[in-house]
Amino acid sequence: MRVQLDGYEIACTDAGRGLPLLFVHGFPLSRRVWAHQVAAFAPAHRVLAPDLRGLGESPLGTGEISIAAYADDLAALVRRLDTGPVVLAGHSMGGYVALAFTRAHPELLRGLVLVATRAVPDSPEAAAGRRATAAEVERDGMRGLAARMASQLLAPEPDEPGLRAEIAALIAASAPAGVVAALHAMAARPDATPLLPTLRVPTLVITGDADSLIPPAESERMAAAIPGAELVTIPGAGHLVAHERPAAFNRALAGWLSRAGLA
Repeated sequence: MRVQLDGYEIACTDAGRGLPLLFVHGFPLSRRVWAHQVAAFAPAHRVLAPDLRGLGESPLGTGEISIAAYADDLAALVRRLDTGPVVLAGHSMGGYVALAFTRAHPELLRGLVLVATRAVPDSPEAAAGRRATAAEVERDGMRGLAARMASQLLAPEPDEPGLRAEIAALIAASAPAGVVAALHAMAARPDATPLLPTLRVPTLVITGDADSLIPPAESERMAAAIPGAELVTIPGAGHLVAHERPAAFNRALAGWLSRAGLA
């Protein structure tokens, strides 16, 4: 479905009924990476999975794109769909957006799931690397980035032989302008570390033990800084943990939802 907001639209999966779960994809992906979670949780929950502006099937539209702007888009989506407060799960860049949402729209949040993400901002070197990648995409399109990231997102030896090709195709289909906007948004994002000790909603942090992009130690530090947060490390999973190890991820999420009184 496409949801018309204030001057732009968001492509979004909306399935099931019950307490709402909002899944936010990472870079440079789309809501399709949450297909296993939509199927698993829609029987008992209302599951929302949007494409962030400029990615997937959501047009880029006009105006500046930032991590805070993505978070405001999600808040507008939640209000337009009249879901009430959501359990928000964000993967990687989606985790940056989830933390920005938590800061700006706490009244819309019932629980938080931070998946293979971090609270700290980019170092100057990392930010410069993102800007260089943005220039590459503007110049050469998506092919080179898709080939590199398909390997970086997964464990060194994925269980499914075709998974790397599937992810490469998904990345290659991304609109270059949206990818460039996302890279600049990530490079400019603020430090969310001071927010962590102030969180008062049930929080789950999930990481894969083979994540080479955001090592598990970063998730461990983040979970330790959030009062009452649970940490789950999924064996054999790389950065794209929910898509690469869906059964283990879904068990971890379902168990936490039950313990947190959100099932």
